[in-house]
Amino acid sequence: MSRLVPALVAAIVALLVGGGRYWYETRVLMPLAPDPQNAIWQLLSLVTSVVAALLSFTLCWAGVHRIAATAAAGRSAHGTGLALLAGLVVVVAWTAHDLRQMSVVRRALIDAADPATPAERLRELAIHRSGPGYEIDNRVARHPNTPPDVLRMLHGRPDQVGTEMCLAANPNTPDDILRELRDRNDDWGDHIRAHLRTNPRYAELFGSDATGLGDHGPDGT
Repeated sequence: MSRLVPALVAAIVALLVGGGRYWYETRVLMPLAPDPQNAIWQLLSLVTSVVAALLSFTLCWAGVHRIAATAAAGRSAHGTGLALLAGLVVVVAWTAHDLRQMSVVRRALIDAADPATPAERLRELAIHRSGPGYEIDNRVARHPNTPPDVLRMLHGRPDQVGTEMCLAANPNTPDDILRELRDRNDDWGDHIRAHLRTNPRYAELFGSDATGLGDHGPDGT
């Protein structure tokens, strides 16, 4: 019985810490559009949650068992057991901190997609770099309330072609950036120009000039 009780307590703690972490982190993915990177993030979340659960179980079981064994032997020194439980507190605090960060990311994703979000909030979101930052950038880049200076800030971020496509379609994007996107000459150029043609200001800026705009549709075909 002395071994069963610590194991049961440790299992409950591990389930709360690891399981709770995984459940909450995967909830952050819910506001996201389907994306191959979501699966990667979910896998990383699973690995982190399993590590948190194993650490919680080990520290809790060893700490409770050590304290119980010391007490059964009639000794009052519980230093090792208390040190192990202190380690558990550190794991729980680390998990709580990460979940608070996840709540910030979730709120950012929701706000970036909300048509009623004001310009100042969108300005804050443009510098938000935690979690799926590229998805937040994409939403801000396509948002109708995003000011031109913020759209300029989003332009040219490394490996964020999706953000460039959103900028191409946003009528608030500065003219010089739209012209730069029109003239882009790489594997993604046709896709970006296809989004550019959906911009309400396309005719105003380019008229009948089709130079460099190609004949591909939004799907690249």
